[in-house]
Amino acid sequence: MKGEPRGRLYQESEFVFDEFNGLKIEQLIVCENHKSEPILIYIKVKNRNWHQYFLDAGIGFWENWDNLEDIEDDEQFKYVDSTEKLNLNGKQISKIYCTSDFKNSRIVIEFKNKEKLILKCVNPEIFDSECELIKTTE
Repeated sequence: MKGEPRGRLYQESEFVFDEFNGLKIEQLIVCENHKSEPILIYIKVKNRNWHQYFLDAGIGFWENWDNLEDIEDDEQFKYVDSTEKLNLNGKQISKIYCTSDFKNSRIVIEFKNKEKLILKCVNPEIFDSECELIKTTE
């Protein structure tokens, strides 16, 4: 793997993460709570460590902790490999960014084919509302 784990890279309402630009997704795992709300997203791209991202307290977080550890289903969380479900395997990333969204933020992964994977609050006008992960085509 390239690079060492660096911990938390961003904890802000707006940021641009450009290290994955031009790289292809290998796997995407979604950690969901008992209501099937995405709590944490794990992403693996070719020749890079695992990264994770999430929304909390109205802002976006992006972290590099190297490997996945202790991701087993338990009473509180379910880990869902969403790579095939969202048709992401081999998709080339164009850019990744976090932007303000009313009282919250959203994290967007744009692909070369103009599709977007968006982690956002269901009700962005309500501070720290439940999250959803959606895929759009534009």
